[in-house]
Amino acid sequence: MSLYQRGKSWYYDFLYRGERHTGCIGPVSKTVAKEIMAKKKAEAVEGRYRRQRKQAGVSDVTINRELAFLRHLYTMAITWGNATENPVKRVRFAREDNGRVRMLTLEEEGQLLAQCAPHLKPLVVTALHTGFRTSELLSLTWADVDFRRRVITVRAAYAKNGESRGVPMNDVLTMALKEVRMNAPGDVVFCNYKGTPYRSFRSAFERAVCKAGLEDFTFHDLRHTFASRLVMAGVDLPTVKELMGHKDITMTLRYTHLSSDHKQRAVRTLEQFGDKVPAIFTTERVRDATALPQVIDFSMLGR
Repeated sequence: MSLYQRGKSWYYDFLYRGERHTGCIGPVSKTVAKEIMAKKKAEAVEGRYRRQRKQAGVSDVTINRELAFLRHLYTMAITWGNATENPVKRVRFAREDNGRVRMLTLEEEGQLLAQCAPHLKPLVVTALHTGFRTSELLSLTWADVDFRRRVITVRAAYAKNGESRGVPMNDVLTMALKEVRMNAPGDVVFCNYKGTPYRSFRSAFERAVCKAGLEDFTFHDLRHTFASRLVMAGVDLPTVKELMGHKDITMTLRYTHLSSDHKQRAVRTLEQFGDKVPAIFTTERVRDATALPQVIDFSMLGR
């Protein structure tokens, strides 16, 4: 890597993975020139790394997570004295599409559950009936499951928004968890036969999705399914927000397009005022054309 000056202008010239990058920075101070060269280096890293991953079919979301990991790795390497600069520090992350909503149909749900291994099925059922995130599910202990009050709780330490929240347990969820409880070897709800908490169930879930013939479906989409079904059932958005643990209701608004029933019900509430409508607008009077005014004096409107 080289930064040099010719006349009053600064130039950069460096190699990255066999590719040479050169250019003129211009008549700036040496400090600014170093900053610009660092940015050019970051762009080179970003361009090559992102192109390779995109060609491999990796999504922007995954690439962002990988870049974030590399950035942290370089930061720690600098702290430990194993590196002098962080080439990923100035890399720009791609814009993520947070508006994606993929939900299970009832038919797809049946297909998925039929392909789930015995240890995976209760996890999927719990996700479908609570909307809990993966980390929230894996944090659950039996102390968080109140069968008497029929409430399952995510502790604040494991909630994304830092606030504890409880979700009522319906019959399906209660039966599924009671069955798990009968064979539970420890305090953790979802664990292996030794009582060790699951670290990940991604591979098992992806196998079930593949066998079920589902396309473009991830475990997080079970959470989308939970919220979508609530909205489609007519549950008000503030309640959905609380159940989902959203910090801001704008996150909840992404589900409103899935059903217009709530809008129709809102408009129907106006029907109670029908007896107060002037007689001139009623069906009976409109049918009688002689009852309508034949001439309208617009000059009266200004008075």
